Amino acid sequence: MRAFIKSEIEKAVKKLYGEEGCPPLEINVSADGKFGDYASNAAMVLGAGNPRKVAEEIKTELEKSQKFAEFFTGAEIAGPGFLNFTLSDKGLVEGLRGLNEKPKGEKKKIQVEFISANPTGQLHIGHGRSAFYGDALANVLEMAGYKVKREYFINDSKESTQIKELGKTVLGKGESYLTDYLKLKIKNYLKIAKFKIKNLNESEAGYLIAKEIQKDNREFITKKLGIRFDKWFSEERELRKKGAFEKTLSLLKKKKVVYEKDGALWLKTSEFGDDEDRVLVRSDGSVSYFLSDIAYHINKFKRGYGVVIDIWGADHQGHVKRMMAAKKMLASEFGIGGKCGLEVLISQMVTLKQGGEKKKLSKRAGTIVLLEDLVEEIGIDAARWFYLQKSLSTHMEFDLALAKERSRKNPVYYAQYAHARMCSILAKAGFKDNTAKKATSSPRAFIYNFLEGPTASPRVDEVAFLSAIRDFQTELLRSAPTRNLILKLIQFPEVIEDTADDYQVQRITTYAHELASEFSQFYRDVKVIGSENEKELIALVALTRKVLAGALKLLGISAPEKM
Repeated sequence: MRAFIKSEIEKAVKKLYGEEGCPPLEINVSADGKFGDYASNAAMVLGAGNPRKVAEEIKTELEKSQKFAEFFTGAEIAGPGFLNFTLSDKGLVEGLRGLNEKPKGEKKKIQVEFISANPTGQLHIGHGRSAFYGDALANVLEMAGYKVKREYFINDSKESTQIKELGKTVLGKGESYLTDYLKLKIKNYLKIAKFKIKNLNESEAGYLIAKEIQKDNREFITKKLGIRFDKWFSEERELRKKGAFEKTLSLLKKKKVVYEKDGALWLKTSEFGDDEDRVLVRSDGSVSYFLSDIAYHINKFKRGYGVVIDIWGADHQGHVKRMMAAKKMLASEFGIGGKCGLEVLISQMVTLKQGGEKKKLSKRAGTIVLLEDLVEEIGIDAARWFYLQKSLSTHMEFDLALAKERSRKNPVYYAQYAHARMCSILAKAGFKDNTAKKATSSPRAFIYNFLEGPTASPRVDEVAFLSAIRDFQTELLRSAPTRNLILKLIQFPEVIEDTADDYQVQRITTYAHELASEFSQFYRDVKVIGSENEKELIALVALTRKVLAGALKLLGISAPEKM
């Protein structure tokens, strides 16, 4: 309904003040029901005279609209000029019908690159934040109608410093990345190798062991974390071997943004917003990570993505300015910043606590806490929820004790328990959810296809859906617990839209918890089975279950039927 309000206000403003008189408007869910269901700051952002007078004019114009009059009880003016809107009974039902709408408009092709851990060891708890966030964000973008591809960049170029350092360790010439895990990988590889690895140089030795490490990481990501990638991009095979570094350097030289100093080649990033110039090729002739990153992003945009989203760890914060400087240099050639967009999101640090103290989970990795150990200790659902419940840009303190608790204090347990309770009610009522069949007249089988997967459109079989909600009675809609639950359901498409726009995935965990809370109030105060309105209430419980399961699925979290 938010989109409808915005459209109606824009029409009113244009009629009152002309086509150019409508600035960007905010339509928000009211925090307090005393001020309606939605609120707008339209009168204040117009900047035309007295805001309250402007609000009166907009209100008068809105109430001339027949649809507005049907869907809202009217518009109220509050404070310095806020417009508050309360949905009518028909508006509530129309809002539920809105859950059946497909995303509108042609959406861009988006690439989300995340995790991309160096193939020098196992994933630690810092990688978990990027892993679950990237996966959930991709799910949300797909639900919003974008064509999304997930990608993992493997830093395995034989020219890279880390691969050479890994090679030194493999050959017994160093101790970089050395853990019990790496010792075992080297030992096992030496047993099965058909040739002596010690006859290889550092680059070759490092590359071979990196492949073995990457195999383990890929299996863990796919099977234990449940994350699928459309492409695992090898720096060695798809950039270095194909001459991408040389081609990129040649391109930059043609643009006259490269110069030589102290035997190295530098890029004039300071002229494009960076703090200083950056090295492309070191004095020893080796390629820097920066040149590799530029080549990689050129490759991305050549594949036709309208938006590229990079999710980097906190240790890469300083790389953002230089990457954006490179983006400006290459804008004319590849449309970056015009028809294409590059966005870099930084995943902040993660610490663990239990009983107020930090806890070490892995003896095998020394001071490094492995993501695998964390998932084994608390479970994948709790891990995902706790990683996703806070903004990516804030420091995260992972509460192990709370994550393992099986009570309403644990937010993921609370949401899953609410879903299980819904399933129990539906089972007692004889509700059957058969996705293979078309709609019937049964109100207990009214909804089949809604949110069956993150890539599916949020569709409801329309005939059955409407037959279930058309009989909602006025007194039922005006019951506070029922009305509040319906309002929360109506907000789901808006939550998806907002998250796809600003990437604040924690909004989904908040919504799932709030929906579970509204249902708990509803369950406490409303008799469903055996009531006069059983048919309609069962339909409402079924829809709530579908929406909550859909929200959890976007987060990659299971929706158990029993607990």
